[in-house]
Amino acid sequence: MQKSDPQTHIAQLRKKIWEANLAYFNENQEIVPESVRDQMKRELIELESKYPQFITPDSPTQRVGAPLSGKLPKLQHQSRRFSLSDVFDPEELREFDERVKRFLKMERIEYSCELKIDGINITLWYEDGKLIKALTRGDGFTGEDVTHAIRTCENLPLQLDRKVNLEVSGECFIAKKDFESICKQSPGSGGIEPGFKNPRNLAAGSVRQLDPSIAAERHLRMFLYELNQNPGSKIQEPGFEITNQRGLFEMFDALNLPHEKEFEVFQNIEDVIQFCHTWSDKKKREKLWYEIDGIVVKIHDFDLRERLGYTAKTAKYAVAWKFPAEEKYTTLLDVHFQVGRTGAVTPVGILEPVEISGSTVSRATLHNAGEMKRKEVMIGDQVIVRKAGEIIPEILEPLKDLRTGTEKKIVFPSHCPECGSLLDISEIVARCENSKCPARHRESLYHFANILKIDGLGPKTIDGLLELELVHSPADLWKLDQFDLAMMPNFKHRKIFNLLDSLEAKKKLLLSEIFVGLGIRFVGSENAKLLADFLRNKFGEFPLSSLNKKFIQLKVGDFLQIDGVGEQVAKSFYEFFSVSAGQKLVENFVNVGVEILWKNIDESTLILQGKKFVITGSFESFSRDELKKMIGDRGGKILSAISASAGVLLAGEKAGSKLRNAEELGIEIWNEERILKELGIEKEKTTLF
Repeated sequence: MQKSDPQTHIAQLRKKIWEANLAYFNENQEIVPESVRDQMKRELIELESKYPQFITPDSPTQRVGAPLSGKLPKLQHQSRRFSLSDVFDPEELREFDERVKRFLKMERIEYSCELKIDGINITLWYEDGKLIKALTRGDGFTGEDVTHAIRTCENLPLQLDRKVNLEVSGECFIAKKDFESICKQSPGSGGIEPGFKNPRNLAAGSVRQLDPSIAAERHLRMFLYELNQNPGSKIQEPGFEITNQRGLFEMFDALNLPHEKEFEVFQNIEDVIQFCHTWSDKKKREKLWYEIDGIVVKIHDFDLRERLGYTAKTAKYAVAWKFPAEEKYTTLLDVHFQVGRTGAVTPVGILEPVEISGSTVSRATLHNAGEMKRKEVMIGDQVIVRKAGEIIPEILEPLKDLRTGTEKKIVFPSHCPECGSLLDISEIVARCENSKCPARHRESLYHFANILKIDGLGPKTIDGLLELELVHSPADLWKLDQFDLAMMPNFKHRKIFNLLDSLEAKKKLLLSEIFVGLGIRFVGSENAKLLADFLRNKFGEFPLSSLNKKFIQLKVGDFLQIDGVGEQVAKSFYEFFSVSAGQKLVENFVNVGVEILWKNIDESTLILQGKKFVITGSFESFSRDELKKMIGDRGGKILSAISASAGVLLAGEKAGSKLRNAEELGIEIWNEERILKELGIEKEKTTLF
């Protein structure tokens, strides 16, 4: 779709820029994002340079101030890594405040606020004060060993003054000036490689360099913010009693461990919101010597953090306020309607490519029919595009003032664009309910192949298999033979047998992998692990052929008892295995020889089988994560809160309110000595903190 003629388009741009400038500078309003306003100015400069005959004295460009502008070894974390939920506006922060107050039954909460460094999350292990390992966050359980690169961080001590054992986390980053300097260098001497378009990407690439000399040339730095043990633990050290974030930073200062200094503690959420607004000012952020991408808001007190705990993926006691993402405008060329593996139909805008936050965007979501209608977007519009959460490109709104009259209305289909079935529009998202829809089938196979992580089984290969009608369900992948694959384009002898060998090696799958691979709606990798553990604890180890029979004995309510599994997940999971289509998928796996891979456990070691435990306080002989593992290895289950269903409270030093609640409920209480006795282990001091 062509824009209007140059003279008309120049006039439209001038008018829109002046309106935006007037609102921004004189009325303290932003009718278009600042990044979009700057983009308009740049386009106007280019047009006026190309067509100087259309320059007028009142053009914004004639006013002073117009901008011209290898594979690494894996290591298991000592304690689980979690992420943060994002919030984008004051109301979401207020909802977070109300949620934690309601849960904690408190009227006032103290919050700590830290600048969120735009870097790569790294965990450090110190033993006797010496840095021995550095890991990326990875999947939260296992990270990449990047010790060789992190040792080059200029502000990070390799040997502490005190012989302490620590597991601490923070962000590795590159300073703005160092990034700019590196950009000017030539590749091969520490210079920037293609694809590293911002400091964060360069930092992430640098810590994964196999050659530490290259990482050293990048001037990596660290800021720490977390001690990796349960948030309610009290850490005793001469001169310290660490009960909150401020105390933790004071300990970091005493050990000369680096941390970000722009740290504040507030007594109410409105002051937190004001702090976030202050740092949302781009000009203020530009004065920093490093990049930030938000504000981390945490409950200040560690005891309260412990009471709140975690979901399957995130900490319940903290959120990340994200700054408005970089936004640009471009032309909406067309809209395609994409059918996902669950049948959801999503309108996807096809865009004139535009650079946003260091990457080229040519497609952006319009979410659903309701959003598309609300935004009144038309094909041919100039549309503002941003990365929602700085990840997923989305069309924010059209610039109606720049319309030429040639734009076309978008019509949401009433039938599936792939199979022609009538769409179900009873929910916000329109959905194709035809289980045999080619698009759903294709996307399901893409998803399953991605879970298998087999080289050579990418989207192009799957498309070829579908075209030749060699696969009809994920289980059909194991029916393939050399003669089938020989019909595939570019499949020679080695490629054929490599793929067949890889598939054979994947005939044993973890139960959680099977659940995720089946594409059950709302069931992700974290929930799948919780559901798989529940089934194993309830039924013991069983063959895949018995899975459908196990579900006959269960109800939705059984899954709602699992910590971290909500009603939506439980209902979807139960319904999947309650219908013939889901049961048939399992049968198909059984028929091709797929088996459940169970971890080998000596049943005689499950001395705590059936017991439920709650942990509070700190312990001398082990960390809380070590205690959780010891309980789990012996068949016990850890609960996050005291209730009548808890069997035993494991109480360490300064146990707090959980101890009082347990005493009131008459729950059995084990101190550290009793724990060691019941678990059958000798007392041994494993950490200094």
